Amino acid sequence: MSKTEKESVLSVTRRRYAVMRTKRARGRVLDDFCAVTGLSRKHAIKILSPGRRPPKRRGCPSGGTTKGLALLVRLWKLSDMMCGKLLKSVIGLYLDSIRKHEVLSERVCEEVLGMSASTIDRRLGAVKVKTGSSKKRRRDSLNMHRREIPLKIETWPEAYPKEPGWIEADTVAHCGGSVAGSFIWTLTLTDVATAWTGLKSTWNKGAQEVRGGISEFIQEVPFDVVAFNSDNGPEFLNGHLKAFFGPLSGSIKRSRSRSYRKNDNAHVEQKNDVQVRALFGYGRIDDPDLLPLMRRIDKTQGLIKNLFTPTMRLLSKKRVGAKYCKHYEKIPKTPAQRVLESSVVSETYKEIVRTMLVTYDICELRARLNSDLRSLAKALNNPAGASGNTLQRLQDHHNKPQTKKTRTSVSSHLTQPKRIPRKVS
Repeated sequence: MSKTEKESVLSVTRRRYAVMRTKRARGRVLDDFCAVTGLSRKHAIKILSPGRRPPKRRGCPSGGTTKGLALLVRLWKLSDMMCGKLLKSVIGLYLDSIRKHEVLSERVCEEVLGMSASTIDRRLGAVKVKTGSSKKRRRDSLNMHRREIPLKIETWPEAYPKEPGWIEADTVAHCGGSVAGSFIWTLTLTDVATAWTGLKSTWNKGAQEVRGGISEFIQEVPFDVVAFNSDNGPEFLNGHLKAFFGPLSGSIKRSRSRSYRKNDNAHVEQKNDVQVRALFGYGRIDDPDLLPLMRRIDKTQGLIKNLFTPTMRLLSKKRVGAKYCKHYEKIPKTPAQRVLESSVVSETYKEIVRTMLVTYDICELRARLNSDLRSLAKALNNPAGASGNTLQRLQDHHNKPQTKKTRTSVSSHLTQPKRIPRKVS
């Protein structure tokens, strides 16, 4: 039955119900009306009864006068805008103080003194809205996202996975020992099984920048991502990444590390040291104009490490007395070799890796990396900062053929402060 039909039935039935004089007659009308409309009997009685007055307000009367509210507002501002519970305990003391300076109406004072803490908050509600002092506590979105994401120990296998696609992520702060102000961060993502690693420098580890870096990594890696694990930082636990991983929840399992347990993200923590810190050191990098140069360095570093740098994977770790006995694989392999030897990776991805091995040359990549690192070092040591013209001039200078042997150590180019005991990453 449509809304229009119900209204027409209601108007006709209301007239029939009004002329019925006995209870039994009205009951028959109610039965017919409820059967047609499907409404409950009590609700039908309410809407069919003629001239029903709206119910009166339940509970105690609101009471209160305009003068009483004005005095209450005055006392509230005198108390530095306390809440009702605190103001109730000192309202008599404040009234005595005001009475020393002026005469107050006894009736108004009795009205204010008789208010409960709840009444005080209710009477001051409109005033608090105008003054902006009734701000509700902001929901802790970090805790909300933390509750939604399971721990790594609950979703990952007990032994480290031997198949590609299990990713660990972390961020490194280029803050020079102080996180005050704005500076550049580096997003690090690594695959546990193959050690395939991706880097991307971002400004202030914003959620959108981190999301973009993760999206690029997932699209560029030569295998399907199965799981993604991160720490509990706000750059990973936010609405942007929740919306990004939402459509991928069926193919990518998301997890997080336990608080204050860096070993839950041990592989990416190791990459933070041997790749990010080895490139950029521990100095402060707070010039946003350096981001394009650092991202070019990140890309070149990723190609060198993923295609031409072998690593030895830990096979077992056993405690013997007070020491640990570790066994590594005998033949080191590059991440590209591990991808090519994996039976899980499809031939399409393997062909991409073979094309990359043919396209890129280690000598050219190393020369490009050293040139960019020298440009970065000069820009950081330049007191005037790293403007676009300065960077372009440095890059044009270093693009010329080098006659001297280039050094690969970044520490010889970058001016770094003394290493602090605790790293911020």
